[in-house]
Formats: sequence, structure tokens, C-alpha cells
Amino acid sequence: MAKRNKARKQPVVANATNSSNSAADKIGSALAAVDNLAESDNGSIFGAMAEKLKLAKTSHDAASEEQKKEASESYGNDIQTLVGELKKLVEQNKQVELDVKQSLARQKQLEAAQEELKKKAEAEKKELDKQSKELLASKKKIAEDRAELAIKLEELKEQELDAESGFAAKHIEMLNSFEEKQNKLRDSLEEKKLKLEKEIEELNKSKQTLNEAEKTLLDEKLQLLFAKEAELDEKEFQLNQEKALIERKRKQAQLTDEEASSYKTSLKDEIEKEFAYQISSLENQKANLEKQIAQYDQGEKQLLAKLSSFKDLERQFEDATPQEVLKQLNHYKQTVNTLRSQLDEKPSEQLEENFKELRKTYEALEQEYSNAHAELQQSKVQLTKSRMSVIELEQIHKQKQALEKHNQLLKAAVDQLSADVDDLVNKQQAKTAFPALLELDNKLRAKGTTESVPLLRDFAKELQHRIAWDANEQKELYYRFEDICLFIAGLAMSRLHILQGISGTGKTSLAKAFARAVGGGVKTISVQAGWRDKGDLVGHFNAFEKKFYEEETLQALYEAQSPAFDDRPYIVLLDEMNLSRPEQYFAEFLSALELDPKDRILTLMTTGQPNGPEKLIDGRKIKIPENLWFIGTANHDETTFEFADKTYDRAHVMELPRHKSTFHINKDLEPIKYSVDSLEEAFDAATKKHSNTVNKLIKDLDDSEFSMLLEEELNVSWGNRLERHLSRFIPVMLECGSDLGFALDHMLATKLLRVGKATGRYDTKQDDISTLIDALNDFWRERNYKSKPTASLKLLNSELKRFQNGSI
Repeated sequence: MAKRNKARKQPVVANATNSSNSAADKIGSALAAVDNLAESDNGSIFGAMAEKLKLAKTSHDAASEEQKKEASESYGNDIQTLVGELKKLVEQNKQVELDVKQSLARQKQLEAAQEELKKKAEAEKKELDKQSKELLASKKKIAEDRAELAIKLEELKEQELDAESGFAAKHIEMLNSFEEKQNKLRDSLEEKKLKLEKEIEELNKSKQTLNEAEKTLLDEKLQLLFAKEAELDEKEFQLNQEKALIERKRKQAQLTDEEASSYKTSLKDEIEKEFAYQISSLENQKANLEKQIAQYDQGEKQLLAKLSSFKDLERQFEDATPQEVLKQLNHYKQTVNTLRSQLDEKPSEQLEENFKELRKTYEALEQEYSNAHAELQQSKVQLTKSRMSVIELEQIHKQKQALEKHNQLLKAAVDQLSADVDDLVNKQQAKTAFPALLELDNKLRAKGTTESVPLLRDFAKELQHRIAWDANEQKELYYRFEDICLFIAGLAMSRLHILQGISGTGKTSLAKAFARAVGGGVKTISVQAGWRDKGDLVGHFNAFEKKFYEEETLQALYEAQSPAFDDRPYIVLLDEMNLSRPEQYFAEFLSALELDPKDRILTLMTTGQPNGPEKLIDGRKIKIPENLWFIGTANHDETTFEFADKTYDRAHVMELPRHKSTFHINKDLEPIKYSVDSLEEAFDAATKKHSNTVNKLIKDLDDSEFSMLLEEELNVSWGNRLERHLSRFIPVMLECGSDLGFALDHMLATKLLRVGKATGRYDTKQDDISTLIDALNDFWRERNYKSKPTASLKLLNSELKRFQNGSI
């Protein structure tokens, strides 16, 4: 302290004139060092000291010029000295922190070593488990050997029943030698047992010096050794039992000298081999136990070495735990901090007095600053409140104006909407729900002229040529005559046709070409995947708009009964009919087509609408006209559905061939419009003409073995619908010039023997199909039909191939 005061006074005496400049430089450099210290060690006690020095510097700046000149010299030297001491303390603190980091690193190393020991202990535990499993396996092998030995002894007992006492003495000698070997083996086992007990005692002694994890490992090893000891005792007990058994057998042995001389050699060799095997097995077990003991010794040495390394570490820390080391380090830190605070509390007397004066000045200024700051904060708060009030008032005023404007707009919009709704209601009341149908009323009022259909045979031939040549498109379409006959007969049989076959066989073209050839109407409906009900097909009524959305099918139904088409055939072509399930979207049509023609009525909506079309019934129903046929095309692949029985049974099914048969087309035929009434009259006349033939055919078919086999073996029969179809289909086929056998074959193949009905099932038998084929051929042969049942036999033979290929 004296040196510091002396150093403070000497510059003032030597050179008073230059003191201000040199002192100012020193103070500047000292304050720069203080700033660096504060920035580099912010948050610690040194940073706090630096902050105090900066406050002192601030007070110094606020002092008078004379006070600055008097104190500047002393401040510069004192600050330089303090900064030097502070730097030393910083270095010491860094050294202490470095020591702490090293201690922590050493502690982490110890923890890692401890973790490694745990992992090794677990590995050794797994190894012991593995060895125990091997011992169990060997125990199982010994049990199997013992069972085999028991079997051999039983065989020996059977051979010794007739033995005489002459061999008994020699057998006793062999037993005595066996007893001696057994005693030796028992002695060796006793020695092993004693050795193991000594090892257990040694392990128990070393166990006391190990930690808990190592004690657990040793316990497991001891348990394993105890288990081995018990196993050896069990083996000894088993050997004693075997000895007693052999002793009893020795007493029972009664062999003759002649038999003994021929048997003793083989028995002696067998017994010697058996006991040699037992001795070898026990020696192997002994070697395994010795290896395990050696492994245990090695593991114990490793653990003791690790313990020794732990002891060295503990001696380096004077047997202190890591927690105690950290506690000592914290104590050293607190001591350093206490020394630093003591250093701060011992400034020079002059510096202390100056500091007190500066502190009083600082406190006064700080009080004034606090008062002014408080007043300023109050003023700011008041100003903020005033501003917020003004802003809120402005926002409320703006919101009020916006709401008023919005209400005005809403009122105008509501008024306009109300006017629009009233206008729409008024317009809707004066407007029909069926605009498209009303338009058809206006367009199709003119009655068309038609001509009568000639004889069905001539009609079929003429129709083949009319279909084959499309004069408008200059396009040729070839269809077989028999296919034309089937198509015409199908028109007589059902109002629903299904045309099947692969793509490109002309299914769609046939329906369109027929309508063109007879001068009828046609409407193509593209069936969409996902259709579920009638509304998808004919349309639906929107109650709000009071409008019916009229689909193409509804317009076709209405157009077909208009004056322009009511006496001409009309085709509704359902393209890709099985993209959705017809049993859902076409269900009401399927039911209606079964009714009497005058009852085929479709309900469109629940209540009638004013100003409706002329042909609607009660303004809400439509009739399915008698001159309209539904023809659906179908492909069978992964994108389509299979038809249900109710659809197949109601429809006329045709499958067009892959290859067309060409012929010379008569292209000179003039366009014509045939009357549908004359076509129906031709169908009725053919039905009446051939009614007896059909009735006889139905009776013969019903009494035949073929129908009996169908019903009894395949549970397939028919009802009134099939007979009604036969009574319409076959006469028309006969009138067109077809053979009765060909017509019947088509009906059997499409109605009774089709895939899913009699064929293509999982529950059929090969014998039933073979018998059915024979019955069908017999039925054809008995009636001497001209054509063979080609289509039916093709289905049945395909079924037989399925059996032969093993697919059923």
C-alpha cells in the first residue's frame, strides 16, 4: 500500500505541467483493459469488478476539472495495478477450471472402465449359460447311454437264464475288475470334488473383495459349480445302482461251461468297450471341467487386475471418491472468490476517500436520475394511454362506418336476392320440368309411313343384305345368316338382348345396323362404372329447381312412343352393359319387362308437374313402349361384372363368332321403314303355326333322360319363363328357315348349360358331365335332328377338359 501511495505522489512533484496528458493516456489504456476484461469475463466476479471500475470512470468524468487533475495520476496507476492483479486472478481461475475439467475427464474414464467391466461380466455370464446348456446336453446323452446299457443288460439277463455256475466265478472276476475300475473312477471323482470345493472356497474368499456386479457373477459361477457337483453325485449314485444291479445278476447267473466258453469272450469285449466308453466320457467331462476352472481362474485374474487399477486411481486421489474430489474443487473456488472479495475490500486510503466522495456524488445523481426516470415513465404511460384511447375511438368510429356500409350492402343484396328468387319461382311455375321431352313433342309430331314385313324367311335374307351394306358410310358388315335368324327370333322372345363376344366381333354394329336396315330408331347409352340405380340411367328430379334432368334413356323411351316412331322398331343400345351391375341400375326395367305390355310403366317422380309432356302418365310416369328393345353389349374381363341369373333368364343371349363369313351383297335395295305391328303379327303367326311342334318338343324334353339328369345330378330345371321363351323363339327360327335342332341347341346352351348354371361350377362331377353328354346325344339321335348340338356339346366338353386338366 505504501509503494502504491509513493508511486502516486512522485509524478506530481516531478512534472506537474505534463501530468494531465500522461495521466489521461494511462487512464485511457487502463479503461480499455477494463472494457476488454468486462467483455471477456462477463458474468463472473471479475466482470462485476470491471463494471464497478467503469462506474468509477463515469463518476470521474462527471467530476470537476481540478478534481480530475488531482485524481487522474493516482487513478491511472491504481487501475493499472488492479488490472494486473485481476489478470493474475483470471489466470489462476482458468488453471483451477482446467484442473476441474481434468478431474471430470478422469471421472468419465473411471465410469467407462466400470461400464466395460459390467459388459465383460455380462459376456462371461452368457458364456456360463452356454456351458450350462452344453452340460445339460451331455447329461441327456449320458441318460440315453444309460438307457441303452439297461437294454443290453436285459438282453444279458435273458441269455443268462440257462447259464451254469462254472461261468459264474469268471463272471465274478470280471465284475470285481469292473468294481475296481469303478472304485478308481469314484476316487478320481472324489478328488475332483475336493478340488472343486477348494476352488469354491478360494472363490468365496476372493468374492469378498469384489464389487456387487462381480459378486453376482461369482454367485452364478458358484451355482454352476454346485450344479456340476450335484451332477457328479448323481452319477456316483447311478454307478452304485448299476453295481447293485450287476451284483444281483451275478447271483442269478447260471451258465454251463460249454456256453460260457463261447459267450464270455464276446461279453467281456462288450463290457470292456462299454466301460472304456464310460471312462472316456468321464475323462472328457473332467477335461471340460478343468478348462472351465482355468477360464474362471483367468477371469478372476483379470478382475483382480482391474481392481488393482481402481486401487491405484483411488491412491492417486488419496482414497477419495469423485464426489469428494468435486467437493474439494468447489471449496477451492469458494476460497478464491473469498480472497478476491477481500482484495476488493482493501483499497488505498486516498482511493477509498475519493471513492466515497464519488459514491456520494453518484448516489445523488442516481437518485435524481431515478426521480426523473420515474416521472418520465409516468408521462410515457399517460401518453400511451391517451394515444390508445384516441386510436380506439378512431377504430370504433371506422368500424361503425364500415358496419353501416356493410348493412346497406347486405340489405341491397337481400332485396336483390329476394327479387331473383321470386322471379325464379314465377318462371319455374310457368315452366315445365321436362323441357327436352316437350321439345320432342314439337319435333316428332309427324306420323311416319311404314311398310309391312314380308315372310320371315324372306325378311331374314333381305335383312342380312340390308345390314351388310351401309350406303351412307359406304361400309360393309358381314354377319352369318344363322346369326340374323337368331337375332330376329330373339326380338320375338324378349325385349332384352345381350350380345357377347370379344372386342371387334361387331356387337355394337349389329344393333345399330339393324335399326338402320328396318328404318327404326336407335339411341346409344354408354354405361358408366359406378351406376347404382334407375336415376343414373333415366335421370332424376331436382325439387328445388322443379326440373327433371332427362338422361338419354328417358328421351329414347319418349321418342319411341312419339308419332314418328310408334310404328317402327326402336333400339336402346346399352354399350358395355356390365361395367356396372345391371341388377342394380336396370332392376326396375327387368321387372317391368316381365309384365303385360300395358302395365310396363316406369315412375319418374312422386308428384306430377303442370305443363308436362303429352305422353307422360299423370305428369310423372312414362310407359315402356312395345316397339322398344334394350340391346346390351358385354365384354368379360377384369373391368366388368358377371351377369346374375335373373338377367340371363330374362334376356336373349347371343355370342357373335370371331371370324366373319363373306358373301355377295345386294347393294340395290332401297331404304325402307318396316312396321313394328306387322313384325309382331308375323311373330304371332309363326307362334300359332308351330305351337304343336313346340308343345311336343317341350313334352319330349321334359320326359327325357337329359332333363332328369340335369335336375337330379346338377339341380338345374326350368319353369314357365323358359317354356314361354321356347314358344316364341323356336317358331320364329323355323319360319326363318332354321333347323329345329339348331334352335333348341341355342336355347339349351344359353339358358340351361351356360357357364355358372350347369357348367363352370365347383360341385360338378366328371361322371355326371359324361352321362349328360351321352343323354344329350341320345336325345338328338332319337329325334333325328339335322344339325348337331354343337354349342351345348362345346360347353360340356370344356367342362370335361377342366376335370382332365385338374383345375377342379
